Amino acid sequence: MITIEPSQPFGSITTPEGATQPRLGVIMLNTHFPRLPGDVGNPQTFAFPSQYVRVQTATVDRVISAQGVQPDVAEAILQAAIQLEQQGVELIVTSCGFLGELQGSIESRTHTPLLSSSLMLVPLLRNVFGRQARLGVLTFDSRKLKPLHFNGHHDQWIDIEGIEGGQELHRVISQDLPALDPLRAEADVLAAVDRLLHHNPAALLLECTNLSPYIEAIRQHSGLPVFDLIQAIHWLLAAKG
Repeated sequence: MITIEPSQPFGSITTPEGATQPRLGVIMLNTHFPRLPGDVGNPQTFAFPSQYVRVQTATVDRVISAQGVQPDVAEAILQAAIQLEQQGVELIVTSCGFLGELQGSIESRTHTPLLSSSLMLVPLLRNVFGRQARLGVLTFDSRKLKPLHFNGHHDQWIDIEGIEGGQELHRVISQDLPALDPLRAEADVLAAVDRLLHHNPAALLLECTNLSPYIEAIRQHSGLPVFDLIQAIHWLLAAKG
Protein backbone atom coordinates (compact mmCIF):
# COMPACT_ATOMS: atom_id res chain seq x y z
CA MET A 1 0.00 0.00 0.00
CA ILE A 2 1.35 3.41 -0.98
CA THR A 3 0.32 6.57 0.84
CA ILE A 4 1.16 10.24 0.44
CA GLU A 5 0.74 13.36 2.52
CA PRO A 6 -2.24 15.45 1.35
CA SER A 7 -0.08 18.57 1.34
CA GLN A 8 2.57 17.12 -1.00
CA PRO A 9 4.07 20.20 -2.71
CA PHE A 10 4.87 20.73 -6.35
CA GLY A 11 7.61 23.01 -7.58
CA SER A 12 10.82 23.35 -9.50
CA ILE A 13 13.39 20.63 -8.96
CA THR A 14 17.10 20.74 -9.74
CA THR A 15 19.05 18.26 -11.84
CA PRO A 16 22.24 16.71 -10.45
CA GLU A 17 24.22 19.00 -12.76
CA GLY A 18 22.87 21.98 -10.86
CA ALA A 19 20.48 23.38 -13.47
CA THR A 20 17.46 25.12 -12.00
CA GLN A 21 15.63 26.31 -15.11
CA PRO A 22 12.63 23.98 -15.54
CA ARG A 23 12.43 22.30 -18.94
CA LEU A 24 8.96 20.83 -18.43
CA GLY A 25 5.86 22.59 -17.13
CA VAL A 26 3.04 20.40 -15.83
CA ILE A 27 -0.50 21.66 -15.21
CA MET A 28 -1.86 19.57 -12.35
CA LEU A 29 -5.44 18.86 -11.40
CA ASN A 30 -6.24 19.60 -7.76
CA THR A 31 -5.77 16.05 -6.49
CA HIS A 32 -3.76 14.39 -3.73
CA PHE A 33 -3.95 10.65 -4.47
CA PRO A 34 -0.60 8.83 -4.86
CA ARG A 35 1.21 9.32 -8.14
CA LEU A 36 3.73 6.56 -8.71
CA PRO A 37 7.07 6.98 -10.49
CA GLY A 38 6.27 6.95 -14.18
CA ASP A 39 3.27 9.24 -13.66
CA VAL A 40 3.65 12.76 -15.06
CA GLY A 41 2.55 14.05 -11.65
CA ASN A 42 5.61 12.57 -9.94
CA PRO A 43 8.76 14.71 -10.44
CA GLN A 44 10.91 11.59 -10.00
CA THR A 45 9.62 10.40 -13.38
CA PHE A 46 11.99 12.85 -15.08
CA ALA A 47 15.76 13.29 -15.05
CA PHE A 48 15.40 16.99 -15.88
CA PRO A 49 13.93 19.90 -13.90
CA SER A 50 10.17 20.35 -14.03
CA GLN A 51 7.74 22.94 -12.76
CA TYR A 52 4.28 22.00 -11.46
CA VAL A 53 1.27 24.29 -11.17
CA ARG A 54 -1.81 22.99 -9.39
CA VAL A 55 -5.13 24.45 -10.60
CA GLN A 56 -7.35 24.65 -7.53
CA THR A 57 -10.67 24.55 -9.38
CA ALA A 58 -9.63 21.59 -11.56
CA THR A 59 -11.01 18.74 -9.50
CA VAL A 60 -11.60 15.29 -11.01
CA ASP A 61 -15.37 15.71 -11.19
CA ARG A 62 -15.09 19.10 -12.96
CA VAL A 63 -12.60 17.91 -15.58
CA ILE A 64 -13.52 14.30 -16.32
CA SER A 65 -16.89 14.92 -17.88
CA ALA A 66 -18.70 13.80 -21.01
CA GLN A 67 -19.77 17.43 -21.48
CA GLY A 68 -16.21 18.80 -21.38
CA VAL A 69 -14.31 21.09 -19.07
CA GLN A 70 -16.35 23.81 -17.39
CA PRO A 71 -15.52 27.33 -18.69
CA ASP A 72 -14.08 28.71 -15.45
CA VAL A 73 -11.83 25.67 -15.09
CA ALA A 74 -10.71 25.96 -18.71
CA GLU A 75 -9.76 29.61 -18.11
CA ALA A 76 -7.82 28.71 -14.95
CA ILE A 77 -5.93 26.03 -16.88
CA LEU A 78 -5.09 28.56 -19.60
CA GLN A 79 -3.75 30.96 -16.97
CA ALA A 80 -1.61 28.12 -15.55
CA ALA A 81 -0.16 27.56 -19.03
CA ILE A 82 0.62 31.27 -19.35
CA GLN A 83 2.30 31.21 -15.94
CA LEU A 84 4.48 28.26 -16.96
CA GLU A 85 5.38 29.96 -20.22
CA GLN A 86 6.50 33.05 -18.32
CA GLN A 87 8.75 30.82 -16.22
CA GLY A 88 10.56 29.72 -19.37
CA VAL A 89 9.63 26.06 -19.68
CA GLU A 90 10.31 24.39 -23.02
CA LEU A 91 7.20 22.19 -23.08
CA ILE A 92 3.82 22.39 -21.33
CA VAL A 93 1.73 19.30 -20.58
CA THR A 94 -1.22 18.49 -18.35
CA SER A 95 -1.88 15.71 -15.87
CA CYS A 96 -5.16 14.54 -17.44
CA GLY A 97 -5.87 13.23 -20.92
CA PHE A 98 -9.42 14.60 -20.82
CA LEU A 99 -7.89 18.06 -21.28
CA GLY A 100 -7.18 17.31 -24.94
CA GLU A 101 -10.19 19.40 -25.88
CA LEU A 102 -8.28 22.51 -24.71
CA GLN A 103 -5.32 22.01 -27.06
CA GLY A 104 -6.47 24.57 -29.60
CA SER A 105 -7.67 27.22 -27.16
CA ILE A 106 -4.42 27.15 -25.15
CA GLU A 107 -2.27 27.07 -28.30
CA SER A 108 -3.98 30.19 -29.58
CA ARG A 109 -2.91 32.21 -26.54
CA THR A 110 0.56 30.83 -25.85
CA HIS A 111 3.76 30.28 -27.82
CA THR A 112 5.39 27.41 -25.92
CA PRO A 113 5.00 23.88 -27.36
CA LEU A 114 1.97 22.23 -25.77
CA LEU A 115 0.84 18.64 -25.37
CA SER A 116 -2.46 18.77 -23.54
CA SER A 117 -3.14 15.03 -23.77
CA SER A 118 -1.71 11.79 -25.10
CA LEU A 119 -4.80 11.75 -27.35
CA MET A 120 -2.97 14.32 -29.49
CA LEU A 121 -0.79 11.41 -30.63
CA VAL A 122 -3.66 9.85 -32.58
CA PRO A 123 -2.73 11.50 -35.93
CA LEU A 124 0.84 10.19 -35.60
CA LEU A 125 -0.39 6.66 -34.80
CA ARG A 126 -2.79 6.83 -37.73
CA ASN A 127 0.09 7.59 -40.10
CA VAL A 128 2.25 4.85 -38.60
CA PHE A 129 -0.27 2.02 -38.29
CA GLY A 130 -2.75 2.91 -41.03
CA ARG A 131 -5.82 5.05 -41.48
CA GLN A 132 -8.18 2.16 -40.76
CA ALA A 133 -6.09 0.25 -38.23
CA ARG A 134 -7.86 -0.32 -34.96
CA LEU A 135 -6.38 1.71 -32.10
CA GLY A 136 -7.16 0.81 -28.51
CA VAL A 137 -7.47 3.71 -26.07
CA LEU A 138 -7.23 2.86 -22.39
CA THR A 139 -8.95 5.54 -20.32
CA PHE A 140 -9.86 6.43 -16.76
CA ASP A 141 -13.56 6.25 -17.54
CA SER A 142 -14.91 5.00 -20.86
CA ARG A 143 -18.38 6.30 -20.04
CA LYS A 144 -17.11 9.87 -20.13
CA LEU A 145 -14.41 9.92 -22.80
CA LYS A 146 -16.07 11.34 -25.91
CA PRO A 147 -14.98 12.51 -29.39
CA LEU A 148 -14.71 16.11 -28.12
CA HIS A 149 -11.75 15.09 -25.93
CA PHE A 150 -9.77 14.06 -29.04
CA ASN A 151 -9.68 17.64 -30.38
CA GLY A 152 -10.89 16.56 -33.83
CA HIS A 153 -8.82 13.36 -34.02
CA HIS A 154 -11.48 10.81 -33.10
CA ASP A 155 -12.57 8.25 -35.71
CA GLN A 156 -14.64 5.09 -36.01
CA TRP A 157 -11.64 2.75 -35.72
CA ILE A 158 -10.82 3.82 -32.17
CA ASP A 159 -11.93 1.42 -29.44
CA ILE A 160 -12.14 2.69 -25.87
CA GLU A 161 -12.00 0.77 -22.61
CA GLY A 162 -11.81 2.16 -19.09
CA ILE A 163 -10.84 1.13 -15.58
CA GLU A 164 -14.14 2.24 -14.05
CA GLY A 165 -15.17 -1.36 -13.41
CA GLY A 166 -12.07 -2.11 -11.32
CA GLN A 167 -11.79 -2.29 -7.57
CA GLU A 168 -8.83 -0.02 -6.84
CA LEU A 169 -7.43 2.60 -9.22
CA HIS A 170 -10.66 4.28 -10.34
CA ARG A 171 -11.94 4.35 -6.77
CA VAL A 172 -8.75 5.91 -5.38
CA ILE A 173 -8.60 8.59 -8.08
CA SER A 174 -12.30 9.49 -8.15
CA GLN A 175 -12.46 9.75 -4.35
CA ASP A 176 -9.00 11.35 -4.11
CA LEU A 177 -7.89 8.86 -1.48
CA PRO A 178 -4.42 9.05 0.12
CA ALA A 179 -3.54 5.35 -0.23
CA LEU A 180 -3.16 3.08 -3.26
CA ASP A 181 -2.45 -0.64 -3.65
CA PRO A 182 -0.32 -0.78 -6.85
CA LEU A 183 -0.86 -4.53 -7.38
CA ARG A 184 -4.63 -4.25 -7.24
CA ALA A 185 -4.45 -1.16 -9.45
CA GLU A 186 -2.37 -3.05 -12.00
CA ALA A 187 -4.94 -5.85 -12.01
CA ASP A 188 -7.66 -3.29 -12.84
CA VAL A 189 -5.56 -1.96 -15.72
CA LEU A 190 -4.80 -5.37 -17.21
CA ALA A 191 -8.46 -6.38 -17.01
CA ALA A 192 -9.31 -3.35 -19.14
CA VAL A 193 -6.49 -4.27 -21.53
CA ASP A 194 -8.02 -7.73 -21.94
CA ARG A 195 -11.29 -6.15 -23.00
CA LEU A 196 -9.46 -4.00 -25.56
CA LEU A 197 -7.69 -7.02 -27.01
CA HIS A 198 -11.04 -8.43 -28.16
CA HIS A 199 -11.04 -5.64 -30.79
CA ASN A 200 -7.64 -6.77 -32.19
CA PRO A 201 -5.97 -3.34 -32.01
CA ALA A 202 -2.70 -2.62 -33.77
CA ALA A 203 -1.50 -0.51 -30.84
CA LEU A 204 -2.64 0.83 -27.48
CA LEU A 205 -2.72 4.45 -26.30
CA LEU A 206 -2.98 5.40 -22.63
CA GLU A 207 -5.27 8.40 -22.20
CA CYS A 208 -4.98 8.53 -18.42
CA THR A 209 -1.65 9.79 -17.08
CA ASN A 210 -2.11 7.59 -14.00
CA LEU A 211 -1.78 4.49 -16.20
CA SER A 212 1.80 5.23 -17.27
CA PRO A 213 3.40 3.48 -14.25
CA TYR A 214 1.90 0.25 -15.61
CA ILE A 215 3.04 0.68 -19.21
CA GLU A 216 5.63 -2.10 -19.13
CA ALA A 217 3.14 -4.53 -17.59
CA ILE A 218 0.65 -3.57 -20.33
CA ARG A 219 3.25 -4.20 -23.05
CA GLN A 220 4.15 -7.61 -21.68
CA HIS A 221 0.51 -8.57 -21.14
CA SER A 222 -0.74 -7.42 -24.55
CA GLY A 223 2.29 -8.01 -26.76
CA LEU A 224 1.43 -4.72 -28.50
CA PRO A 225 3.12 -1.35 -28.94
CA VAL A 226 1.90 0.94 -26.15
CA PHE A 227 2.10 4.74 -26.23
CA ASP A 228 1.61 7.39 -23.57
CA LEU A 229 2.29 10.99 -22.60
CA ILE A 230 5.65 10.26 -20.94
CA GLN A 231 7.10 8.87 -24.17
CA ALA A 232 5.98 11.97 -26.04
CA ILE A 233 7.51 14.29 -23.44
CA HIS A 234 10.90 12.60 -23.71
CA TRP A 235 10.72 12.57 -27.50
CA LEU A 236 9.84 16.25 -27.79
CA LEU A 237 12.44 17.45 -25.29
CA ALA A 238 15.12 15.18 -26.73
CA ALA A 239 14.57 16.88 -30.09
CA LYS A 240 15.65 20.17 -28.48
CA GLY A 241 18.77 18.57 -27.03
